[in-house]
Amino acid sequence: MNRPSAHRSPPSPSVPWRSPHDQLSFRVRRRGDIVVLAVRGQADAFTLALWRQQVRAAADTVTSPHGALVVDATRLDFLSLRSLAALSDVAAQYRRDGIDISLVTGDPAIARIARADTRAALLPVRSTVVSALTAVHLRHRPPEVVSDGSGTGCPARTRELPGTGVTGHSDLPDAATAVPGAP
Repeated sequence: MNRPSAHRSPPSPSVPWRSPHDQLSFRVRRRGDIVVLAVRGQADAFTLALWRQQVRAAADTVTSPHGALVVDATRLDFLSLRSLAALSDVAAQYRRDGIDISLVTGDPAIARIARADTRAALLPVRSTVVSALTAVHLRHRPPEVVSDGSGTGCPARTRELPGTGVTGHSDLPDAATAVPGAP
């Protein structure tokens, strides 16, 4: 009669021990007042604690009141909903201190999930690092008054730039009025 052994044999030496650091790597770069945290690997339940720790550490390096953290997830193989929610939670905490945190992903599914999930709805999601950096610069740029060229000192057209919450000034006509016969 075969009975199960009361104790387990030690793990095989051919099976290496895994660490969250083996699955997820981070690189921090600075672009002026903005910190870019580039992430590679898989952000899942196994790496969640490391994800939170590294995002907080990168956000803590933002020193300027006009600074921000951009989390570049374009090279992630997987981003779990829990990791996305954790990033959103950290972003809300730092937003109260005046530090903006945004996510960059080239995956439209992640952007849709972020918009649909109530926990992540306030997290800005961009498709490129350049667009995230531009949004930060526009948000913190003082408003400019552009003359309409009439010499009266009247400001030119003013409108909100889509998706930025920033009012932009332009002396160019709207696209619909610039083309004769356009609807």
